[in-house]
Amino acid sequence: MVGTLLTNVNIQAAEVVATDANGDEVQVVDNFLPRETYEHLWRYAANLPLVYGSRSNSNSDSHGHWNANFTSAGKNNLADVSSALDSTAELGPIKSAWSFLRECYIADGTLIRCYLNAYTYGTDGYFHIDSNRSDDRTTVIYLADQWDPDWAGETVFLDDSGNIIKAVLPKRNRAVIFPSNIRHAARSVSRKCEKLRRTVIFKTRKRGSSNFERLSSFLITNGAGDYQHRIGTLHDHLVRTFLILESRGCHEAICFGGGLHSFYGTNRYAQSLLTSTSKTKIIDEFGEEAERLAYLFSLLDRPKTLESPLEVAPESVLVEQRDKQLIRISRKEFDSLQKIEYANLQDQHSIDGYHNLCKSWRIDQLSGGFIRETI
Repeated sequence: MVGTLLTNVNIQAAEVVATDANGDEVQVVDNFLPRETYEHLWRYAANLPLVYGSRSNSNSDSHGHWNANFTSAGKNNLADVSSALDSTAELGPIKSAWSFLRECYIADGTLIRCYLNAYTYGTDGYFHIDSNRSDDRTTVIYLADQWDPDWAGETVFLDDSGNIIKAVLPKRNRAVIFPSNIRHAARSVSRKCEKLRRTVIFKTRKRGSSNFERLSSFLITNGAGDYQHRIGTLHDHLVRTFLILESRGCHEAICFGGGLHSFYGTNRYAQSLLTSTSKTKIIDEFGEEAERLAYLFSLLDRPKTLESPLEVAPESVLVEQRDKQLIRISRKEFDSLQKIEYANLQDQHSIDGYHNLCKSWRIDQLSGGFIRETI
């Protein structure tokens, strides 16, 4: 559930509108922002240049709507983008609104996307989810000094059966806050409407563990957010790999090794973030074991040699490098690299067919090998 409102003598009395029994995860708040904050935001949005073509659902929306993006983050972004709101003084009204939202409603939230949507008659929104993660939140703030119900433009929410569980009309300084995995759509305005339906959207994820946030910050600082991967950026893939390992209780060196596994480049992903000081930086931040695993991962002809090594002994394993040279690594390193490879392929929906990797992962799970694991 979304956090409750904190009382502040400088804030207008906010009104939380009652929710129905089937839509109680959708929180509607009237008089949301302090009056001055709202008026600054409204004036800023009213004079903002817009770009046409943003799509609410890339699979079903062939036209799009008007949009202005306040960060460069894509839909799969997991990095904290709040610092982007400091990039120019013009974004002051957006930053003020975000600060209020974070302080009063989503104290444990990290900003991952922020933009403005606008609809005129003839532009439509289509049903979609913003995230598959149940603890992500979407906040929509309506910028409408007046709104006639006949103008339509509702935000509509569906349950898992496709039935409407809630519909929220635009209203001056109204906000709706909801889990980002609920299907919803911004309905088009009616032919009668001569106004522009504007909303400012903040998308947040729950703040991760201290290790997750350390890794994310390190990757962004070292350029991982600047390169595309199969789903989102290289940063997004690496932190998702980390999360898979962390969620299974892997030792933190394995988690960090997985979160850094493409830092040196691999046989399947040529882009390297390596510089002459990278090794020292990684060791200082995450330790020698994590750096060693990331480096070994970059050397190997994987996933083949991790799925089917050349020789397995009780204390060592013979594997093949991507340059076809052979290298013998410890059994503990091999087991750790198998976990990293499983998480890497699972994140990319490419694990099918790698039976030994899957078997190793399942055995470790069943035996409790992910709990208090050491390398």
